[in-house]
Amino acid sequence: MKKKWIFILVGVILIAFVLVVRIYRPVYQVKDRTEKLEKFRSVEKQKAMAWIRVAGTNIDLPVMYYDIVEDISDPTYDIAWSYTNDKTLPDKSTVFSHNVLNVSSNPLIGDKNHRRFEQLMAYIYYDFAKDNQYIQYTINNKNYLFKIYGVSFVQTDEIESDSSNRTKEELKKYIQDVKKDSYFQYDTDVDSQDKLLSLVTCTRFFGSDTSYSFVVDARLLRKNERAGKSKVVEKDNYKKIRKIMEGEKEDA
Repeated sequence: MKKKWIFILVGVILIAFVLVVRIYRPVYQVKDRTEKLEKFRSVEKQKAMAWIRVAGTNIDLPVMYYDIVEDISDPTYDIAWSYTNDKTLPDKSTVFSHNVLNVSSNPLIGDKNHRRFEQLMAYIYYDFAKDNQYIQYTINNKNYLFKIYGVSFVQTDEIESDSSNRTKEELKKYIQDVKKDSYFQYDTDVDSQDKLLSLVTCTRFFGSDTSYSFVVDARLLRKNERAGKSKVVEKDNYKKIRKIMEGEKEDA
């Protein structure tokens, strides 16, 4: 009888240990990209300003300053870019890259042939967005972790490429717009004191209408904040996205 209770006690301890590990283990493991950034600079002889890495995708790219790239459309040059040449992390960063192959109304997830921001389109799927909530941004020899709070299609001509110099009121308005337009509601608190990051790529999700860009928005993980998962819920505006993926024609 005594041995039986010992086995039970050991079992309870093991279960408790597993639960604690699951609760406190971060859902995203930061991987240092400072060495990769320096290697890219030395090999390519290019002054890359940062490095971007996105959870659940093969996006793991240097970020260039747009004005120093000779041919941004070169299909052999796997990079992202920014229109502002920030040396340190600004209040608002916007990073762009191409989507050449993953352009249908049923984007593929995890295609190994996809490059640059093509796999970013996976965030249009609820399950993927729910399971992959982090973006890593490396700049000024520091690896920063950003938590996603919005996924949306935005009119391309409304996207401000030079977005680092914004007032607190402008940042507040931007956050409100993202939360309103996002197809998913993230249980993630965001305010104008947070540092923000936007990833932008082109899309033909709406067929011949190419006036939209796909945007994933995130905010910097706060001091002492654990990298856990937020609750994610589909919003009413996601219904039209589902209809389009099912073959129905509808405006964005």
